[in-house]
Amino acid sequence: MSLDWLDAFLISGLYKVVMVIGLALLLHLQLGLARVANFGVVGFWGIGLYVFGVLYVRVDWPFGDPWQFFVCAAAATLAAGVAGLVVGWLIADLNTDGVLVGTLGFATGVQILATAEDDLTGGARGMGGLGFPYDIGKVKDNEFLWLIITTLVVIAILAYVWRVHRSPYGRLLIAVGANEPLARSLGKSTFRTKLWLFAVTSGAMGLLGAMNGVMVRYLDIGSLGVGVTLAAMVGLVLGGTARVWGAVVGVILTVGLFDIVIQSYLPLPREWYTQAIPVLREAAFGLALMVVLLFRPLGVLGDMRRDRLMGKIHGR
Repeated sequence: MSLDWLDAFLISGLYKVVMVIGLALLLHLQLGLARVANFGVVGFWGIGLYVFGVLYVRVDWPFGDPWQFFVCAAAATLAAGVAGLVVGWLIADLNTDGVLVGTLGFATGVQILATAEDDLTGGARGMGGLGFPYDIGKVKDNEFLWLIITTLVVIAILAYVWRVHRSPYGRLLIAVGANEPLARSLGKSTFRTKLWLFAVTSGAMGLLGAMNGVMVRYLDIGSLGVGVTLAAMVGLVLGGTARVWGAVVGVILTVGLFDIVIQSYLPLPREWYTQAIPVLREAAFGLALMVVLLFRPLGVLGDMRRDRLMGKIHGR
């Protein structure tokens, strides 16, 4: 089937939306349920991106794709999960400000490490050599298929988040986020709960980072900026941190609107795309975040359905 009718910019924009939705869903488990304010999303995502890229390009594997991709992606997921385990252990007993500073510092450290290890990562120059684990024809065909594969992975993450909401484990996360001392007094291991949550969700962020490396086919430290975290955070807050679909709705209204509609289809001056567009993007996201927090702090979708139901039962 020919994809000549499909705009390459649209594929790239849709992929970015799907990727950020996946990150926002994982952030929903951390922030929306357990109230762990992770401002280092790009750090775990970046570990997955760079571990995958370095292993894929620098190691002389005795086998080719798709096994090379599977091994490198598994290693990237494991590395991000271990990083989440360590960072989660360090921040587990910190207050909200401490968690924000700690996770932001971790993300900055990942960016510095990727820049400093020039022999491995290519440093500021970047490193190419990544590719799709298959070849079905034109580049556009490969990109479209990878968009579908990534969408299926994000749908699997959405299904997992949906299941967590309706499980005893999800109720434990909500209890830990709402009143951790009370949950601890009832015999719940809040430290271990938050630790494993952080490890699993960070590993999934690393997997998404590895998949992004396949799509972009190039390692660039510019992609490790705060923009990735900001997009996931703003999208989640705009849609509603407590709702499963909040991440999906919020990211579509922010990343989808800006990166597809505004950036790709509005007749903007060509010189804007080098410096002005990235700055305007972060400014627009920051403004959207402030407006939501001021006028609708629970997001577009509001609080959890169970909370609204309990309010009706008790006449609130």
